Amino acid sequence: MKRKSHSHLPFAILSDAGLVRDHNEDNLAITAFAAASELIPESLLCVLCDGVGGHQGGETASRMAVDQITNYIEGTDGSAPLIQMTSAIQSASDLVWQAAQASADLHGMASTAACAWIIGRRLFISTVGDSRIYLLKKGFIRQISVDHTWLQEALEAGLITREEAKGHPNAHVIKRFIGSENAPDVDVRLNFGADNQQNHQGMQLDGGDILFMCSDGISDLIQETEISALLKSSDLNAALEALKQMAYQRGAIDNLSMIAVKIPTGGLPVTRKIKFLRLLVFACVLLFASLVGIYFGWLALGNP
Repeated sequence: MKRKSHSHLPFAILSDAGLVRDHNEDNLAITAFAAASELIPESLLCVLCDGVGGHQGGETASRMAVDQITNYIEGTDGSAPLIQMTSAIQSASDLVWQAAQASADLHGMASTAACAWIIGRRLFISTVGDSRIYLLKKGFIRQISVDHTWLQEALEAGLITREEAKGHPNAHVIKRFIGSENAPDVDVRLNFGADNQQNHQGMQLDGGDILFMCSDGISDLIQETEISALLKSSDLNAALEALKQMAYQRGAIDNLSMIAVKIPTGGLPVTRKIKFLRLLVFACVLLFASLVGIYFGWLALGNP
């Protein structure tokens, strides 16, 4: 994949240490790629990682994870996004694990990873940990990723109720992460709609849809309905700043990181317009050539 300086989709990013911590262990990146072929259009890769492991370790782990995932995807052709994202996350995990073993200062460092790859207007996601991905579609917001925490597993197994889950001490015990000794089980479920058993990977995004990604510093303090209201009422940068201020008002005890991507309404993307115009010109040339051929053929028949 070849990187581009400009994205085919508008986006906004924000990362902040919050009010309590003196450093930011989150890292994030958005990378635009040019079309790889006629079948694989231009794309946008969004990566958000929340580091764990103290001042140096957490920040190092999340930075290594973001860089490795992005670089790995750049080396692919985009033909198998789920397989390629899974391999990218697992390669990042191995890299972080090896670095942690080589340095006492970095021992025990780890990171979450939330990845969204929009190829043309088709969405693919992959995650480990509890950094979240939401989709705002037709005015409704829904978490489309799955948390990999002790609490979520207990809920899915029916061991506790949602009421019992509120304020549970194990809420942030992560069961899958980058930096584990063995390759993490990367989650490639995209839950959307009433049926959580159906995987919606590769779903088509429509004009007005907004993809939103965040670390738990945001999702712990702000409700989905509040996120939705701000995303719908403001431009992306203003919405993220308003969400940060809302988190500040509620203590902002953790780092705050967010990515938002909006699908434009109306019209074809620029690259598609160019392709359409090329086809139109080519068709006109063929038509003109055909008419010229018919004309001269008629002359030849009428004037032997």
